[in-house]
Amino acid sequence: MDGKAITLACGDFDRTRLLLDGTVGIEGYKPKFLMMSPEEMFRRAFEGAEFDISELSASTFLMHVGRGTCAYVGLPVFPSRAFRHAAIYVRANGGIDKPQDLRGKTIGVRSYLNTAALVVRGLFADEYGVGSGEISWRIGDVDDPERKEIPVPRLEKPADIKALAFGKTLTGELLSGGIDALIHYNPPRGFNHTTASPFRRLFTDTAAAERAYFKATGIFPIMHLIGIRRPLLEDDPSLARKVYDAFAKAKELAMADRLSQSSPKVSLRWLNDDVARTVALAGSDFWPYGIRKNEAALASLTRPAFDQGLTPRVLTMAELFEPGLLET
Repeated sequence: MDGKAITLACGDFDRTRLLLDGTVGIEGYKPKFLMMSPEEMFRRAFEGAEFDISELSASTFLMHVGRGTCAYVGLPVFPSRAFRHAAIYVRANGGIDKPQDLRGKTIGVRSYLNTAALVVRGLFADEYGVGSGEISWRIGDVDDPERKEIPVPRLEKPADIKALAFGKTLTGELLSGGIDALIHYNPPRGFNHTTASPFRRLFTDTAAAERAYFKATGIFPIMHLIGIRRPLLEDDPSLARKVYDAFAKAKELAMADRLSQSSPKVSLRWLNDDVARTVALAGSDFWPYGIRKNEAALASLTRPAFDQGLTPRVLTMAELFEPGLLET
């Protein structure tokens, strides 16, 4: 492929794969694709702006935009989304049965600033009336000690946040009663679905809880978005639309595969049934890009980000996204 060389860091998803393998191109550009863990990708993007185009943590992006320190302009492309009802773990015998039981309790998170934690805190406040300020927060490594120093984040509003001492883990604290719940995108060590497990999910039937939440709110939570370094857009203002269109085309082709029932391309026995249930609830465009179809999901990030002290104000779409894409 001919064109200007640029770097693009992004996860390998079905909705990005046809872009990553070159089936879908970016007009006038020759991307060099870089794939790595999300934590490394976000660190390198936000600390050094190493990539021309990058997948970005939504919560960290909001924080940097609010502080005027973001090297990237956002595109309303959302390669990673997830309901986070399944990310909340409690002790099996801890007496915590519903979100309201966590009022006045202590919750552990690997990072107070990650998007999963932002989304869960917003869920607690909006749906169950439990504000983030009514909870004490502990940040630390989950299963094994990894970081000798864990800085407490600087927020726009006061919050009860403390870091665990090196050698302690959130899983250990949950087991011993040092914390009452854990928010993490992966299950803590020792979790399983048997009665012998010391941990259980706060929402026992997470799929049912997530479907009910979506039916009531229309929100499919956004975890990550795509950003372009500002100097590239200054050199070529048309690049934002080209990148948006390329990601949208790759996703469109992937969704066509998911909707095809003739020969499923994912190794799940009941894939067609799951797709049918998803379409019945959310329509055929069940992973939407653009701003208009994501107004509720974006508001569920920007408002809690302000309420929780990540941003100094509720950020507007014009502050977050390339102006030429505000009508998408």
